[in-house]
Amino acid sequence: MIKINDNERRDFFRIDDDVYLDYASITEEEYKAAPETLRNLEDSAFSLSANFATLNNSINPILNNIKQLHPDIGEYLEALNSKIDRLSQHIHFGSSDFDNEKVYTANISASGIQFETDQSFQLQQAMKLELVLLPEKVGVLIFGRVVDVKAKCICIEFEHLRNEDQELMIKHNLNRQMNELREKNNNN
Repeated sequence: MIKINDNERRDFFRIDDDVYLDYASITEEEYKAAPETLRNLEDSAFSLSANFATLNNSINPILNNIKQLHPDIGEYLEALNSKIDRLSQHIHFGSSDFDNEKVYTANISASGIQFETDQSFQLQQAMKLELVLLPEKVGVLIFGRVVDVKAKCICIEFEHLRNEDQELMIKHNLNRQMNELREKNNNN
């Protein structure tokens, strides 16, 4: 689990993206318990997809080597891995209510998020966010504070999230940015 410091915040770039977001204000007691909550997250259905995505990142180089040496075995392992990923998504989204009204267009980085909401929040309000990166359907639990409120727009600065979840968010943002650049180049 990490706590992001101010110098690290400048190192993350922002993208506009559609994400599934379930958020709520929490008490200061709940916020103080965030590090412990994140340490105990390993067994939750919500974090299963993130845990699998982290494992995929570590095994992908090995899988690529196997695919070069033994293409049939590599293809089989890749298919098996896809089945496991789909099962984790089914467990997560089968056990929770995936409400399409909770899909937001947000400006997001690995250190914060900005999105429109009809709810009103106070500056420095402690928040709990269940963020699902799409289309991968990787769930990330984050605790942060409201740092700006304008009309219907809220900005939340992330303060507590797992290291591996932050890495997944960085990778997701990089992939989205690369896809946008590819599309832009193809259109020119």
